[in-house]
Amino acid sequence: MNDNKKINNLKEKLRQALNSTAKVISDDYNVDKNHEENKNTKNFDFINFENLNSKYDFIKARADSDSLALKKKFSDDRIYQKNQPLNTSCKSLYSIAEKIRYESLGCKMLRGIEKNLKENYHQIIEFKKKDQLKTKEDVPVVEAFELYMLKKFHGIKLNSLTNKMLNFWENDFDQVIDKHLKFLKENLENQEKYSLRFSEILQEMEIFQNEENEENEEENQNEDQNN
Repeated sequence: MNDNKKINNLKEKLRQALNSTAKVISDDYNVDKNHEENKNTKNFDFINFENLNSKYDFIKARADSDSLALKKKFSDDRIYQKNQPLNTSCKSLYSIAEKIRYESLGCKMLRGIEKNLKENYHQIIEFKKKDQLKTKEDVPVVEAFELYMLKKFHGIKLNSLTNKMLNFWENDFDQVIDKHLKFLKENLENQEKYSLRFSEILQEMEIFQNEENEENEEENQNEDQNN
């Protein structure tokens, strides 16, 4: 058996293993049956096994598969859309908050899921590179928020670079989120309460209020020009 055939066999075995695990996690036993149908929908995404070429790719594939299955099991899109903030930047952070919620439930459910997710996040953190970190503008708020959520909800230990990245934003996040942490952690299983509270929190953040005012001013200017 040549090397290419061995690699392809390994990828196929991994695909079968991940799909079997995804069925158990998501309670969806039609994953294989509806493969072609689901592949083109947002209900369930599939890993591209052709791109698996290293240990790091396999770690990512396991974590992504678990995360997608947890989303299917624990995240109700109707509730997600209903409580989604209007501000564009808030939506990005809201999406991260929901991902952390259903992944946290998965970590409580199975230690294997927790291991896969944390291994992948540690890998992501170790691979982060930044040419310069001098001001808050050098760190996108979405990137900092994900680090904040990983630290607060998943207990991920940051390295020196990611700690420095988070430091620019951590006080801003703490001012509006810290007092709600207990409530959020106690309501991980209640998506309605959790997502509504997070939507309210994000819309309270001063950085987004400023942005929203700018968007409103631009809309008003456009209306004046049209008139």
